[in-house]
Amino acid sequence: MRLLLDLTLLLTTTVMFVADAPAPHRLITQPIAIRSPTGPLAIGINSHLATRYPDAATMKIPAAIISDLGVQWVREDLHWYRIQPQPDVWDWVFTDAALHALSRQYVQILGVFGPSVGWATADPTDHPNLISFAPPEEAAFVTYVGAVVQRYHHLIKHWQIWNEPDQALFWRPAPDPERYTRLLIATARVIRTIDPTATIVLGGINPFDTTFLRAIAEYGGWDAFDVIAIHPYVDPLSPEEGNLIAAADGVRAVAARYGMKPIWATEVGWASGPGDRDALGLTNAAYQAAYLARAYCALWYGGVAVVFWYMLKDDPHNPYGLFAYGSGRADFSIPKPAATAMRKLANTLASCRPEPPTTTVPLLTGSQPVQWQRPSQPNGSLRLIEDGSVFRISYRFTTRTNDYVAFELSDPIPLPNDTTAITVQLFGDGNGNRLRLWLRDSEGETFALTAGIIGPTAWQTINTPVSRRPIQDKLIAGNGNKRPDAPLALAAIVIDDEDDAWTGMGEVLIERIVAVRTTLDAASLSTYTVTQWR
Repeated sequence: MRLLLDLTLLLTTTVMFVADAPAPHRLITQPIAIRSPTGPLAIGINSHLATRYPDAATMKIPAAIISDLGVQWVREDLHWYRIQPQPDVWDWVFTDAALHALSRQYVQILGVFGPSVGWATADPTDHPNLISFAPPEEAAFVTYVGAVVQRYHHLIKHWQIWNEPDQALFWRPAPDPERYTRLLIATARVIRTIDPTATIVLGGINPFDTTFLRAIAEYGGWDAFDVIAIHPYVDPLSPEEGNLIAAADGVRAVAARYGMKPIWATEVGWASGPGDRDALGLTNAAYQAAYLARAYCALWYGGVAVVFWYMLKDDPHNPYGLFAYGSGRADFSIPKPAATAMRKLANTLASCRPEPPTTTVPLLTGSQPVQWQRPSQPNGSLRLIEDGSVFRISYRFTTRTNDYVAFELSDPIPLPNDTTAITVQLFGDGNGNRLRLWLRDSEGETFALTAGIIGPTAWQTINTPVSRRPIQDKLIAGNGNKRPDAPLALAAIVIDDEDDAWTGMGEVLIERIVAVRTTLDAASLSTYTVTQWR
């Protein structure tokens, strides 16, 4: 039984010790985790017709293929170097053909601005008429944006400012949130001047590291955009191993401080063989098709409103498409199983739920005798509250570098060998920090597993997958093969600051931690599809 007195004290403590979050600070009071649909899901795809399809005269062919897939949205790159290859030269041929062909298929278009053209950057190594990922000269970029919006605002009402500005590959030589924020504000201003009804979409960020998003807020850019766009790639992990349903939790925690906004996934996908993110080709065409449906379902249940698959057609060495590369970019004669999955997706989503059938095994409750080792960090304490059924963790983070507090079990608690996830029942404190679990493996190595965001002052359930793949976990101790080898054991509970600059105090209650086991065998789980989620 939970004690009213303890909960009242916890609420009071949380209010008294508000963290030094980026100004303007707001205590997180809204739910962070969403695990059920908040509305209908819009289905989209990254189409790339204006920039990759080679024949402007036959653009209606791929546009009709897109329509046949049953999608409602396309994400189209509006590459600057193709539209304005020189300061005084404008070339609208391919963009006109692609956008008009798509609009005749009655799909909505998300137009993506950027990247740079060489003549508009300060990088002397850039070819003046070709694509560049160096930051642009702001006035030139705004001129290009204004010309595009003026020409197409009757066709496009949603505009995305850049692609992945938090990645060094797309903002050389390194991401610069201050400069991107200035560009975002100036670009949004010119778009809204031309079309006050336009929707501004953020540039598609990695949702598993919210540093860049928080910096945009700190630099005054929060009101410059209307939609948070994320790129929640977890491949080659499956949607379940990658905990895709929780992909939006971190950005939602940031939004709870600065103002809630819709969240779209403007890229997500898996390759059907070796590719950029899966050099070994761990995902084949059959997995790609199964993961497509499961990904849309998981993101929908995780509170994402629009999801765009990446992408329509394979690149030569990056097979993320629904169609194989074949004889070239105009060849759509080789659909992959994922294309069939996309055509069936609208019907499939009607009966989906985001996890297979499971059973649970208790790992840690307040009623069992366990011994805790004092943490090496003098940042907090752990004790049972009065009725002995709930653990209370108090912590105090005082530096503007990485702070955390770890409570280690003297005798780690073994997980069943067929554990697929760990679930924690806790009462949050509204500070938006991360809950991590340390797992000890058979070789004595310790891995840090990020369980999730600690939410508002209410009871909540945090569920995180357990994978045998090392890319999911961070090795923090031990000398072995650097893989989490079974049997695994729960070794510690950790609270880590989500924002290293955060300072303050908080308290979290943990009622129980359980292991989750799927009732499907390994063979059935590997081919599990959304059509079985009934």
